[in-house]
Amino acid sequence: MSDRKGFDPLHLRERITRRVSTAVALRSATRGAKRLIAFLTPGCDAPAGGVLSIAALYRETKTMGDIHRARVALCPVPGDPYIAKYTWFENRDYMLDLNAVLGRCGRLDYLLLHVPEYACGQVAGWLDTEAGKRAREAGELHLNVLVQNIDLLAVEDLRRLEGFGRVTCTTNHDSYSGADTRERLGVTMHKLSVGIYRQEFFRRADYKDKEPILVVSHDEHPLKERVLGRLARELPGLKIQVVRGISYEEYKRLIRRAKWALTFGEGLDGYFVESVFSGGLPFAVYNERFFTPDFEGLENIYDSWEALEEGMAADMRRLDEPSGYKNAWRRVYGLLDEIYDTERFRENLRTFYRGEYTFP
Repeated sequence: MSDRKGFDPLHLRERITRRVSTAVALRSATRGAKRLIAFLTPGCDAPAGGVLSIAALYRETKTMGDIHRARVALCPVPGDPYIAKYTWFENRDYMLDLNAVLGRCGRLDYLLLHVPEYACGQVAGWLDTEAGKRAREAGELHLNVLVQNIDLLAVEDLRRLEGFGRVTCTTNHDSYSGADTRERLGVTMHKLSVGIYRQEFFRRADYKDKEPILVVSHDEHPLKERVLGRLARELPGLKIQVVRGISYEEYKRLIRRAKWALTFGEGLDGYFVESVFSGGLPFAVYNERFFTPDFEGLENIYDSWEALEEGMAADMRRLDEPSGYKNAWRRVYGLLDEIYDTERFRENLRTFYRGEYTFP
């Protein structure tokens, strides 16, 4: 409680802690740096799966100094508002202004910028200004595009980046990590995967421990209201909860309890994967841009939104018993367990820093 009007000691303490932590992070990222790796991340403190993926890459990269021999920083995308830290999930990752980092480092022998795919044009624009001069002056400028959603990548923006340095791409999904994508993009490509740590999700796999809750992704979709309305009418005992206004930790507690999930996003996304790792059974529409053919034909994945709207309520009633639920869950868990193997993710990252690319 504030002891004077307009004075909040807890808020002040938090601001001081952030300033001190940011100063420590700046010294750590720049002290004696001749080689620097900077992860660019959205300058917006709002929940996003891509942010969690970048944060995992940043943390893992910091443990691999014996391979890349570089300092490591986390920075908002140039041009985005500066924020010191994400507050919607628990972390100790303090962000730094990229221009301040480069100014403190001086001329670098090597600079690697990991760029989210959607921001390629924005970063190219920054590199072409006076503010981006220090990056251009690095002995070697390596621009790696983090392809987390292939639909957000504009090939023409890749071409713009090539005017400033060596460009590579790393990919998250098996579905677009093949030679055909390498050929289309025209740059070196490396299969990376996603750092989803199964041990972070407490699994209630027993049917009896789950509650009749359907967790729904926050994504907008033209059929969302209609689909949810039909589910509510046909399954009156079901609690439908769209994920909004809660922290990531609250969300993880929710999916631990929930029996079901429904994603209106990419399909093979965090809502789908994390629900399974929490013992839940998710539903989605098959999207060949993100799912591999192994997922086709699963009883919780539909070939169209019309098919999902027509059949999901009946399928939930059919699967709402211990044996059917467990069998359906096991089938999808078996596929995800192989794809999201933590040690394989780490080894993929190590091979990237060694320059041992999947598609040179």
